[in-house]
Amino acid sequence: MPTLADAGRRSYELAFGVLERIDGAHDLAAFKAALTAALAEVYQVRSTTFFTGRTAPLACADPAPTIIGITRHMLPEYQDLWFQHDIFSMPHALRSLITTRVSTLSELNGGTPENRMYVTDYLERHGIQSATAIYLDISDGRKALVGMFDRDPGRIGPQEVESLRLLAGPLAQIACHLPVRARTAPVEDTVLSRLSPRQAEVARLVGEGMSNASIGEVLHLHPASVKKYVTRILAITGLRNRTELAIAVRRSASSA
Repeated sequence: MPTLADAGRRSYELAFGVLERIDGAHDLAAFKAALTAALAEVYQVRSTTFFTGRTAPLACADPAPTIIGITRHMLPEYQDLWFQHDIFSMPHALRSLITTRVSTLSELNGGTPENRMYVTDYLERHGIQSATAIYLDISDGRKALVGMFDRDPGRIGPQEVESLRLLAGPLAQIACHLPVRARTAPVEDTVLSRLSPRQAEVARLVGEGMSNASIGEVLHLHPASVKKYVTRILAITGLRNRTELAIAVRRSASSA
């Protein structure tokens, strides 16, 4: 029968197995690719993801996350319908993640009806029974949510969670010091060029100081849809809030 010492040793072995595989990552892009591959291999999960943003909730709106495995084909649906209802972006889930760095689907209960639908109508409908999130502070003051998904509900158990919590601290230390690609132009000069025509239109109206309800009236959209557009725009541009977006849009317009 395995002893507590054996269980502790196994937790460290798993954590060190990941650290060995990411050794040598020279920038954040390499770190993302190495970490998602290492987690999938060491913990034997079917899919891993790496989302980043100015805040943890905005990380869920990352327009270009790193994904390997079975959830790759789920991304368009997630981005279109579910990112605002991701159960790991719930306030009590984020508090848990900030405190312990790791949270699992089985630890989270309740939430809004939309959060519960995220589990039943999105994850479970696609056969996902196990979901785990790791919270990391990364370079440039940004945040990352690293996901691990599997069809086996017991894939990430207490021992794996313990090892992931051992691992999360060193991962954050590494990620905080990795370089990111410097911008070649100020944010305000490129803020609209990175957006789709519809997103640019919403951004322009935000720049005019319009509320979501007013923008919805102009563009014939529900205010909730406008809110989703604004969240996506913030994720794409790396801006923190709609005030920064409005300033960037105005500066871009004045320099055109």
